[in-house]
Amino acid sequence: MTFKTLLASAATMAALSTPALAMGPINLAFAGPEDAKVDGEYVFAEAFRDSLAAHDVEVRINPNNTMGKEDERLDQVSTGLIEVNLGNPAMLFKMSPISPALYLPFMFESEQQMDDVVAESGILDQVNAQTADYGVMIPGFNMRGGLVGIFTTDIPVTKMSDLEGVRLRAQNGEQIKFFESWGAKGTVVSFAEVPNALQTGVAQGYFNPPSSAIKARHTDILTDFVPLDAMPVARVIMLSSDWYGSLSEEEQGWVDAAVDDGIAANRQWSASYGADLINELGNLGVTVTELEPGERDKFVEATKAIWDEAADPAIVDELEGYLD
Repeated sequence: MTFKTLLASAATMAALSTPALAMGPINLAFAGPEDAKVDGEYVFAEAFRDSLAAHDVEVRINPNNTMGKEDERLDQVSTGLIEVNLGNPAMLFKMSPISPALYLPFMFESEQQMDDVVAESGILDQVNAQTADYGVMIPGFNMRGGLVGIFTTDIPVTKMSDLEGVRLRAQNGEQIKFFESWGAKGTVVSFAEVPNALQTGVAQGYFNPPSSAIKARHTDILTDFVPLDAMPVARVIMLSSDWYGSLSEEEQGWVDAAVDDGIAANRQWSASYGADLINELGNLGVTVTELEPGERDKFVEATKAIWDEAADPAIVDELEGYLD
C-alpha cells in the first residue's frame, strides 16, 4: 500500500463520518525562526504557503513555538486544532514504535540516501499505520542541513578514545547508550538548557550537525567540531488526519502538491546551505578537526553493535536491505 493510498483511505473514512468543510485558513506551526537562511523548516513553510496561495488558500505560518512547544503542538495537530505541524523526531517516536530505526546513527550516509530508502522501502506506509491511531499523517521529512558530528568545549577529537569520559548532552536515554559505546558519558539536557550546561561543565559537548550550533548560536561556547557524517537530521512533517479527510479530492491534491513543493525547496536549501557549513564554523571560530584514518570505522562498528537495542530489529534489517 502506498502513502497516497493511505491518504485516500483516510479521506474516505473521514468523509463518511464528518460533513465536508470549506478549505479555510491553514495554520502551519514549527519551533524555529522565520529565517530562510538558517532554518530549513521555514523554507518548507514558505514553499508550502506559496503553493497553496496559487489556489487562493491562506496559510498562516506560526514560528518560534508560538502555538506551543513540541508536545502541545502534537496534541493540537492530533485533534485538528493545527492543520500542519513541523515537529521533532521524539514526537514521531511517541506515535510510531518502528520510526526510531530511521534515526539510527550511521544508518544513512546522506540526505539523498535516506530519501531513496524511505521511498523504495515503503516504510512510511508502516509508520502511517501507527500514527493513524493519533489522528496524524506523516507525508515526509524536512532536513536541517549538514550531517551530524561531535561538538566539544576545548576537547579536540581525532580518535574515538579521545571521548573517554567526556560528558555529551543527550536528547534521551537511547542516545546515551550510543555515547557509552564510544567511551563517552551522556547526560540528558533539554535543548533550551544546553548553553547553561556547556558553560557550567554539566555537558562538554553534543552530537549535532553544524546547522544546530550555528542557528542556536552555541559557537561562542563550543570550540571544536569533528565531522562524523553520522546521519542527516530529519524533522517530521505532520498533517491532521481529520482536517485532511474533510477536504475535497481536489483540495487534497493541492495539499499533496504543496507538501511536495515544500520538500523540494527544503532539499534545495539543504544542498546549498549544508555545503558551506564547515567553512562557516571556521569563520565563527570553531576548529574543525578530521578523524584519524580508520577511526570512523570504530564509531560505526561500536554504534551498529547496539542498533537492535535502540530500534525494532526487524525494521533495522528491512532498511539495511535497501542500503546495498
